[in-house]
Amino acid sequence: MSNKTKSPVFQQTPHKKFNERIVGEKIEKNTPHFKNQTQENHAKKKRDSLHSTHKLQTKMSSSRHTQKVEQRISETTLRTANGIDGKVKVVVKSSVMSDKATEKKTGPLSPRAPEKIKKNRSEEMKVYGENACFTLFIQRPESIVRVWTTVEMAKKSGELFSYLAANKKVYHVVDNKELTLVSGTEHHGGICMLVKKVRPFTLSGYLDIPRKQDCLVMIDDVPNAHNIGGIVRTCAVFGVKGLIVERQFADNLNSSAAVRVAEGGMEYIRVLETDYADKALKQLRQAGYQIVHLSTSKQASTFNKIKLAHKVVFVVSESGKTSLAEQEDEKVILSLSNPLNAELNIAVATGILLAKWDESLN
Repeated sequence: MSNKTKSPVFQQTPHKKFNERIVGEKIEKNTPHFKNQTQENHAKKKRDSLHSTHKLQTKMSSSRHTQKVEQRISETTLRTANGIDGKVKVVVKSSVMSDKATEKKTGPLSPRAPEKIKKNRSEEMKVYGENACFTLFIQRPESIVRVWTTVEMAKKSGELFSYLAANKKVYHVVDNKELTLVSGTEHHGGICMLVKKVRPFTLSGYLDIPRKQDCLVMIDDVPNAHNIGGIVRTCAVFGVKGLIVERQFADNLNSSAAVRVAEGGMEYIRVLETDYADKALKQLRQAGYQIVHLSTSKQASTFNKIKLAHKVVFVVSESGKTSLAEQEDEKVILSLSNPLNAELNIAVATGILLAKWDESLN
């Protein structure tokens, strides 16, 4: 193949003149032909730039807002049980909304992950409210998994934080908005804990130990979590140690709302589970317990005329029905002169029953 190249041959017309340009020679900007071409290129680039910017802004505005956690350092004073104050710096976490789309993390998911999540949800629960949380810390601190508090509550949590730090348990100081998201309620009282649930007892196992004097409360039909919390709190005040419930309704006692209303009372009672309420009452009768059903019927006996035995079980229900009662059981009404169509709150009514039992002990 020859290294020689043929020079191109241009055929010029008489009325046109072709001007050759040496490589590297600058184009004359004043020439009308090149001037128009340069202006068109600049305009095209500007249009492309504006189009790209518009697409980017549209994508950002249409993307879903993501949550971002901001942190700020705040100085607060913590008080321990010895009354010693000390200023420490804490990191306060706060949830804010961000327009920037977060990058989705991808990776292999463990086949056992769903089972672990299901197991944790069945074994753990959230507890919130100052009295409920600090009573739990006093009674069973080992069950605490994680803690969230506001800055204000952190000032009261010196002993709690010391325990968590010593036992390598996680705690967070967050703002009120973040704590509302964590706890799921605005009534968190400045603190929320993730804790292990208390393992329930069985009524059969409880009755295996004979007792000369005892008082139990059976919840027959109380679906409201706040009323359950009120009953638990009342039982704790009067020293009742056992609360009987059917196993299918036991989760009502482990609701965060019930624990908060109980104000720490849940740590002083035993949940006694049973498969069927009627069989449980039969076991209690055989164990020598007097069964007292709270009723709304005018045919029931007035409670102040009933003599309580040394071992008694109060069966309470929001409906006031006594379908579980047998002939030897007591069916009582608190007042025959009630002019209202409504009855007392079930927690208040339980308090009246337990007050008389407490009086009978003296």
